[in-house]
Amino acid sequence: MSPNEEKNSVDEIIASGESQTVEFKKSDILSDPIKLAKEMVAFVNSFGGRILIGICDDGAVEGMKAKTDHERHIMNIARDRCDPPIIPSFLQISKPEGDIYEIKVTRFKTLPHAVKTDNGRVYFIRVGTTVREASPIELALLFESSKEEIVKKPDLDLLLVDSDGNATESIIARPVFTKVKKIKGEMPPTPFSTSFEAIKNLSNLASLYPFAEKEPSPDLVLIGIQLSNVGQAPAQEITIFMEFPDGCEVISKHDAIGGLHLPLSKFKPTSGGLYVKRKDRLEAVAWMDSLGNDLVMSNFDEVYVRFPAEAKEYKIKARVVQNYFPPKDFEFTVTVKPEFKEVIERVYEEEKTSGSNNESGN
Repeated sequence: MSPNEEKNSVDEIIASGESQTVEFKKSDILSDPIKLAKEMVAFVNSFGGRILIGICDDGAVEGMKAKTDHERHIMNIARDRCDPPIIPSFLQISKPEGDIYEIKVTRFKTLPHAVKTDNGRVYFIRVGTTVREASPIELALLFESSKEEIVKKPDLDLLLVDSDGNATESIIARPVFTKVKKIKGEMPPTPFSTSFEAIKNLSNLASLYPFAEKEPSPDLVLIGIQLSNVGQAPAQEITIFMEFPDGCEVISKHDAIGGLHLPLSKFKPTSGGLYVKRKDRLEAVAWMDSLGNDLVMSNFDEVYVRFPAEAKEYKIKARVVQNYFPPKDFEFTVTVKPEFKEVIERVYEEEKTSGSNNESGN
């Protein structure tokens, strides 16, 4: 819709006056979160509708001046003061007489909505152009009408993703552990070995460059996850907790391979990711805002895990938590079959000639 069409639409709504689906409010409602939440909840529990902020009861434009943080303020009220949270649409329309905010909400689909007040959760409905608390009978009818939608619920399934990108419930891991065997040598390093050490040190320095990636340590096991929703309704605000057994060490992708992967363990991403959370490095946590039904999410960041250097089966526990539904628990198996590589490190004895010369000088 073009700006002119938006203005014309609002002009038509204002000309028609307040109704079952239209409410005019002056800008002072922005300083009363409970009052604005009541208006939104009443529309959601009835037929949906529009709240026009910046309009007087008689339809005159108040002369409000828009502020950049008003939209965020309104969205926070819809999220924090409404239960379940409401996601309205927001539109700012500028007119010569002043600015107008249009807040549009649709009728609830799953559950009726309440306002979080100091006295608890209160359900409101809209009757004509008025807002009032729903009576027990009206509230019962609201919940009765939601039964059909409640049957439609998300059903989340979680799987591990192995190093080949396959979703699975069990992984066979073959980490390579290095055993260093030190051999004493009497001869000083040759020019060739000195050059080799210099080249190796240069490559190590290159791996520290912030834009350079390095090969992960061979004793690390790559772990990814895949989340799917095989239910009949979208899932909202999902959190996945993965707990690894004692003796393991969970390492973020950034720490394992470097490169451009930012260390986001302290931040909550908006779209989802798998990150090391706890200081003891035994847990990884993933977030996701929403996942539609019959959809699969598999582009989480991976984590790397260092298992103990012994052949053994390890159980990974996972719990998927989402809004309005009980958590769901999963358990996965990682069978570790370690391999060992022996590396010979030659240790040269220090020359003692300088010390003996000093003694003879004395």
